[in-house]
Amino acid sequence: MEENTKWFNDKWWISPLNYISEVRESFNLPEKVYVRDSTIREGEETPGVYYTLDQKIKIVETLEELGVNHIDCGYIGQVQDQWDLANQIKELGINLKTFSHLSSNPSRWTDEIKKSLEAKLDYIGFGIVLTKWQLQLFTDDINITPNVMISLIPAVLKRIKRLGGTAILDCVDATRSEFQILKKAIELGIKHGVKIIMIYDTVGACNISAISYLIKQLKPITKDIPIGIHIHDDFGLGTASTIAAVEQGATYLDLVVNKLGDRAGNTSLEEVIVALEMLYGVDTGIDLSKLYELSKLVEELSGVPLPYNKPIVGRNTFLHESELHVMSALEKEKFWMCFTPYRPEVVGQEEQVIFGPTTLHGDAIKKKCEQMGIRNYLDYFDKIMKKVHFIITEKKFITERELENIIKKIVY
Repeated sequence: MEENTKWFNDKWWISPLNYISEVRESFNLPEKVYVRDSTIREGEETPGVYYTLDQKIKIVETLEELGVNHIDCGYIGQVQDQWDLANQIKELGINLKTFSHLSSNPSRWTDEIKKSLEAKLDYIGFGIVLTKWQLQLFTDDINITPNVMISLIPAVLKRIKRLGGTAILDCVDATRSEFQILKKAIELGIKHGVKIIMIYDTVGACNISAISYLIKQLKPITKDIPIGIHIHDDFGLGTASTIAAVEQGATYLDLVVNKLGDRAGNTSLEEVIVALEMLYGVDTGIDLSKLYELSKLVEELSGVPLPYNKPIVGRNTFLHESELHVMSALEKEKFWMCFTPYRPEVVGQEEQVIFGPTTLHGDAIKKKCEQMGIRNYLDYFDKIMKKVHFIITEKKFITERELENIIKKIVY
């Protein structure tokens, strides 16, 4: 390795453009961010997914091993299964900060706060709804306006504090709320002691620049109060938009393993973490080498299969077929970086090759013969190529081990 920089070292080779001042001068990057994992709360909203308490604890323990600091346990004042999780986390001494949310019914809030605190909850989220259509859905009362909801903020936050809790402000559907209304709610929440402001893009309705703009506008308002971001992936922008929020100073990230969640899912934990660590140099506190193990665990327990081409953790992420890619992988000690931006073991994966229709130039198969120590392989090469081509047309590809066996049978 000729260099040892943030963009070229023994673990990854990415573009130096990521670190030039002209690119980074518009950022307000934090040195560190915190994952608020929602694999259990949002992940269980994936149609057909249900975790037992034991399965939830297994996921939580694995998250802790990774270095995750915070977890969203759900509506624990209303849902017994979610209360059981939050309580068990504390009973077992698991070192994650626990979060819950108040429901949409004000008449239940006092009981929900009390029940949350019985589970030694760390943070209680007051979800402030600031869009007319959602308020009408939740209340069935056209007289309940965003300003009426804002007027509740002081009393609700005082109640949480009086009962012994620590409050955060969940700005529901914030990206579709009128900015002046959103600003008013946040200012009032900060005035009455909230510790975190969470911004929800509830249906992923913002483009990347809009998220960047919103966080940039909010930072002078929140000042030292951390901003968190929660984005759904309806337009496939969850990862990019979450990172755009971090670029402007967001520090709490709602992330979900394998992009689980209702509809198109939530922002992918593994994608955001690896991008922030490598492309931005932001400390996430996460052990990247355990990401694949976590992903496979959640895949097994959720029953939702990973797409083969899922970034970071997909089956094909480090599986090479085309000619030059296979040649690079066969000589990975020298050329691993030619067709992968980072070594597979960095995220707990392994590099593999197969030989398929785009691996029939002959050069990769010659390289394999040389690695096998066969000096006179050219005497048999046409026969090897014909056999390989025939098998590929029958079964689409062959493995490296199958190729070795073909070569041995023909040569020896």
